[in-house]
Amino acid sequence: MTPPVEKVIYGNEAFCLTPRRLTQPGLVAELAEDGSHLRICREGQGERVVELPPVRKGAPGFRSSVPVLEGMYRMAVHELGQDMTEDGLMLAGASWSTVWTRDIAYAATLGAALVEPEAVRRSLESRVRDGVVLQDTGTGGGWPVSTDRVAWAMGAWTLYLSTGDREWLAWCADVLVATLEQDDAVLRREGALRAGETSFIDWREQSYPDWMEPADIGASYAFGTNVLHYLARRLASHMLRLLGRKEEAAQYAADAAVLAEAIEKNFWSRGTCRYGMMLTEGGYLDERADALATALAVHTGLAGEHAAQVMRELPCCLYGTPVFSPYKSGRAEAYHNRAVWPFEEAFVLLAHADLQDTGRAGRSMAFMLRAAMAFGTNKENFNAQTGESEGTVQNSDRQLWSVAGMLGLYYYGLFGIQYEAGNLVIAPCVPRGFAGSHWLMGLRIRNMVLTIHLNGYGTEVCSILVNGKPGVPVIPLDTVGTVQVELELNPSDEEEGPATSPMAQEDLPEPLWDSPTRELLRWKPVEGATSYCVYANGRAFTNTAACSCPLTNHSPYFDEYRVQALNAEASSCLSRPFECPAEEGVYVLNPHRIGEEAEYEVEHRQAWLDTRACTSRLDYEDVELPAGTYRLRVLYCNATASLRDHDTCALRELYVDGEPAGMLVMPHNTEAGRWEDYSLTAPLTLQLEGGRHRFSLHYTPHCRNSNGSVNQCMVRRMVLVRVK
Repeated sequence: MTPPVEKVIYGNEAFCLTPRRLTQPGLVAELAEDGSHLRICREGQGERVVELPPVRKGAPGFRSSVPVLEGMYRMAVHELGQDMTEDGLMLAGASWSTVWTRDIAYAATLGAALVEPEAVRRSLESRVRDGVVLQDTGTGGGWPVSTDRVAWAMGAWTLYLSTGDREWLAWCADVLVATLEQDDAVLRREGALRAGETSFIDWREQSYPDWMEPADIGASYAFGTNVLHYLARRLASHMLRLLGRKEEAAQYAADAAVLAEAIEKNFWSRGTCRYGMMLTEGGYLDERADALATALAVHTGLAGEHAAQVMRELPCCLYGTPVFSPYKSGRAEAYHNRAVWPFEEAFVLLAHADLQDTGRAGRSMAFMLRAAMAFGTNKENFNAQTGESEGTVQNSDRQLWSVAGMLGLYYYGLFGIQYEAGNLVIAPCVPRGFAGSHWLMGLRIRNMVLTIHLNGYGTEVCSILVNGKPGVPVIPLDTVGTVQVELELNPSDEEEGPATSPMAQEDLPEPLWDSPTRELLRWKPVEGATSYCVYANGRAFTNTAACSCPLTNHSPYFDEYRVQALNAEASSCLSRPFECPAEEGVYVLNPHRIGEEAEYEVEHRQAWLDTRACTSRLDYEDVELPAGTYRLRVLYCNATASLRDHDTCALRELYVDGEPAGMLVMPHNTEAGRWEDYSLTAPLTLQLEGGRHRFSLHYTPHCRNSNGSVNQCMVRRMVLVRVK
């Protein structure tokens, strides 16, 4: 007898998912009839069996008429337990032996806080030192080049919502306020945006133009990181209002509103109908789509009227939603580039669910379930173009936020658990392919134990029983005891629309200069480009098919040029800036004396700066300047650790004529120990009156970095360029 044909939950040209089986070229993964294990058969690799233990006692249970949902839920709860240490901390994954700020924050937000609230609390606490949140290691020595530590607020707030612990809330509010105050002293340059690299996409060679150094990245503005800064201020306002600190709450709410306006103004691209990924120093928008940032903007309400449009326009591939698109063509390897991260797909799913877009929500669910079945674990990432983890630069089994993302599929996606104004709201999103009966059992939220039964599909609730009586899907958070909710979903009369999206593609390499001059810009041809757009001082001024452009009209003091390669389907990031200052507007100052009382002479025109009192001040030579606007940079070397990571970015506060004038950020600019490599800081813009000026670098309390003790660099000349 021919076995019955299973219905297809989701299928495309790359894979097919049914209630028990995943099939794709060279691979079949199938759940056992009793749900106890997953059998994975890969061509040329034989068979592998992955045990799926029953959900452990005390964790929320789940049953479903769709076996794949039940099996992957078992895997997620089991792997969450495996990621816990004996002392109750949550590690970032099988290959990561520490707690990371962004990982635990995103994991708590996606579902870990509902399953293991005490471990989440201890883990979030472990990422606070001296009253502020620790930044994970990142480009150029972490904070303030990497500035996404404020994601901690999401995890802390989610934990409070599920526990109602007022002591936790008060402590978190103090930590968050102190962290935001420290950020504001360093990260704000001009306007409301906060500087720093893209959240979690922190391998510069994978995502930024090749010419950008850590100093350039630290001076740029990332869409996703600014979304986090907006959300952190909004959550600070919520926390403070609940604690009765109304004036502070109002100020943070106002700060969040100002930042929201700046995000809309600076990152929304009318041309692509998407948010751009980042602004480089100088105000150029990189129009690549950042999937996590976009999903968070929608999920938090920041996207407003753009929400449905940006989710429709978010590029996809056959195996999921890539971290960003277009991919960086100059990098063949997959990690952030050319990759899908399941935790990021989970946020994409939640954004689709918020919009009640069951077609695209079902597609994201299928992407996540496919990956877990294919690998037999919740992998850190996989190649967006092949769907495989082999060949990725770095990877881990049971990655914490991937595990939590899978849990979020159930709690916040399928069952639609939300918190609104002191209530628990149940707003299910059951795509047609997952139609059936689903039970979530023993979910502890504050002083209630919740069991929810969903039946049918869609997003509209047509009938509901609460403890056996007709009710509404809104339960006060101060409810005590057992609550049983039964919901019947009313499928829409309209057919579930096709889950279509633009396909992710590659960009063009950014152009390289070819000995340009003040009279003639020249650049090397870019393969695949049919034209080039030339920018002058932030604006496009010509488009040409040639690889050169004559210059005739110069500004009186300073011009900056960049080039972008184009064809009908793709574009490049902008080239390295080519600067043309007027010769008489360039001033070079050398280090003069070191020490608070200028007691040490500088030798060989360079100075060593660290945190000792005797090096806490460096004066440069005095200079006579005409009134105007200037860009100031310092030539420096920070070789304390590698370009990619650690926590020893150096900071010094610039003083002009004895008054503070801005923060100079001096990240790692080379590899560890290479103290002969020098580069320039990102520029500070100064308005100066005519006359004699003294410029000094000071180590002040604002200069404390993530390391706390190692904060050192070598500095040489200071360069001032008049721009107006």
